[in-house]
Amino acid sequence: MKRETIRTIVITVIIIIGSVWAIRFFIAEPYRVPPGQMENSLLPGDRLWVDKWSFRWSNRTPAYRDLLVFTLPPLHQSQTGVVEIAMARCTGRPGDTIRSTGSQLFINGKAVAQPPLILEAYLSPDSVRNTVNRTLRQNGAYYVEQGKVGSARLLFLSRYDYEKVHKELAADSLLYPVFLNRDIYEIELPTRGKSIQVTPRNAEWLALLLNQYEGVAVTCREGKIYRNGLEITQCRLSHDYYWVIGDNRAGMADSRTFGPLPHTLLIGKGLWIGFSRDPQKPFWQSFRPHRFFMKPL
Repeated sequence: MKRETIRTIVITVIIIIGSVWAIRFFIAEPYRVPPGQMENSLLPGDRLWVDKWSFRWSNRTPAYRDLLVFTLPPLHQSQTGVVEIAMARCTGRPGDTIRSTGSQLFINGKAVAQPPLILEAYLSPDSVRNTVNRTLRQNGAYYVEQGKVGSARLLFLSRYDYEKVHKELAADSLLYPVFLNRDIYEIELPTRGKSIQVTPRNAEWLALLLNQYEGVAVTCREGKIYRNGLEITQCRLSHDYYWVIGDNRAGMADSRTFGPLPHTLLIGKGLWIGFSRDPQKPFWQSFRPHRFFMKPL
C-alpha cells in the first residue's frame, strides 16, 4: 500500500473520530435513563438523545415542561467517584413563584396541568397487601412501593391506574391518596443579578445557594443569614435557577430534595428515544422497537 494511501486513511479516521467527538460534546449525545426518575414517561433501558447545544453553549432558557438532563448537585452525588446525572421536567423559571398543595401545582398563581403518566403517592394498609397487589397486577398497573407510613405501605402509581383499580377495590380504605411533606411547598425563584430581600421564609435555601453555587460562605441561623459574623439583609445571585420535578414522584432526584437547580449544572434537553431495550429480559427478547425515535411525553 502506498504511503499516500495510508496517510489518507489515517487522516480520514482522525477526522471521523474528531467529528463524532465534537458532535457528542457540543451538539447531541445519547444518555441512559437513570432508574426511578421518569416512569412511566421514560423507562429503564431507554437511550435518550440530548440536545447539549441549547443550554450549555447558546445559553438559552428552558421552556416549561422541557425534559432536562443535568448533573446532580455535589451534595447529592454518591461517593462512588462516578458523576451521576438525573432527569426531570422544568417546572419553574427565574422570577416564578411555585406553590404545591400536594394535589395541585401553581405557577405564579395559575394551576398547571401535570404530565399524564406522573406517579402520585397512595397509602394502603399492609394487612391487605395481597389483595391490593393482585388487583394492581390484574389491571396491568405499574406501581412503586417505597417503605411504610405506620402500618400502611406507601405506593406510587399514576392517577389513571388508580382510577382503574379504585373501582375494583371493595372499600376506599384499601388504597387512598396521600400528600407528603416534600410535595407541599412554596418558593420564589431568584432572578439573576436582582437584589433579593432576605426573609425568614427564604433564608435557608438562599444560604444553600450562596454556599453551594455562588462561592459565598455564609451561615443561616433563626431565619437570618450571616457572612463573616455580620447579618446580611440583601443579596444578589450570579446564576439562573430552575425548579425541576421528575414524573416519578417516588424519586428523590429533583428540586423537592436539592432545591433550585443552577443553570451551570444543565447538560441539555431530551429530544427523542434513539434506542430502547428492557434490561430485565434476555437480550434477544429485550428490544422495544415501538419506542425507537419516540419523543418523551
